[in-house]
Amino acid sequence: MDGILAAVPFAMCVSLRSSCRNRDNAESIYHFPSKSSNRVSVFQTGNYVTSQRGNSLLKKRHYSEISRVIVKSAASSVGNVDEYAEEMATSVKFQRSVTLPGCSSPLSLLGTGFREKKFAIIDVKVYAAGYYVNESILSGLSAWKGRSADEIQRDSSLFSSIFEAQAEKSLQIVLVRDVDGKTFWDALDEAISPRIKSPSSDDTTALSIFRGIFQNRPLNKGSVILLTWINTSKMLVSVSSGGLPTDVDATIESGNVTSALFDVFFGDSPVSSTLKSSVANQLAMTLV
Repeated sequence: MDGILAAVPFAMCVSLRSSCRNRDNAESIYHFPSKSSNRVSVFQTGNYVTSQRGNSLLKKRHYSEISRVIVKSAASSVGNVDEYAEEMATSVKFQRSVTLPGCSSPLSLLGTGFREKKFAIIDVKVYAAGYYVNESILSGLSAWKGRSADEIQRDSSLFSSIFEAQAEKSLQIVLVRDVDGKTFWDALDEAISPRIKSPSSDDTTALSIFRGIFQNRPLNKGSVILLTWINTSKMLVSVSSGGLPTDVDATIESGNVTSALFDVFFGDSPVSSTLKSSVANQLAMTLV
């Protein structure tokens, strides 16, 4: 993918089995099975080798060759690995560039995260999320150049600028467990409604349309939901049982509803802190 965001890679991690003392046994564990315990980053491998004092040249070459085997194996296992970024907690892979229904141009991945809910005393992951933007939005964020990820994450004005930018952005939600559509909407509505203090008739109509998309609709593991902001008062909703949706299921036209939904994910109390943190980290690397 051409463009600013393509030049800033997301971290890709791989594992070595304990038997990789012999370089011929080196293996990339790109999908991160739970049995793996010696996980290292491809981008950290070189630093690890050069930082060990007393390593012989032979040992350095040995590790270097293993690193090349890992990169090659990981790339071959998923095609061009640069086309995807993996949300590590759920192992869901997101395309770095997508063309979505209703959008005039491709959008670029800006961050990933996950949502979990507490059932009894156990936190259960419900979905992974990837946030996409039209890259033109970045040109309006020059005031935040040089800021740290922590500063960006705590600055609500930056996220307001992203929302108010007259360019498309979209949230891609991928279910990692079966969820009833009504249950999904109830959880979403529980977060949206308190953010709309005095709903207008337009807001009520928009929420009713929004609700109707999910009523009596099973959302099985792998289902994909797109929430695409066309502008500050218009949002498209698309749902598929697997893979990117190709059609728009509904149009939500209410500035209060669209802004409330954005605040659910990128406000001061986001439902997925990992998503907002990931976006902040990527912005810190991009705005230099």
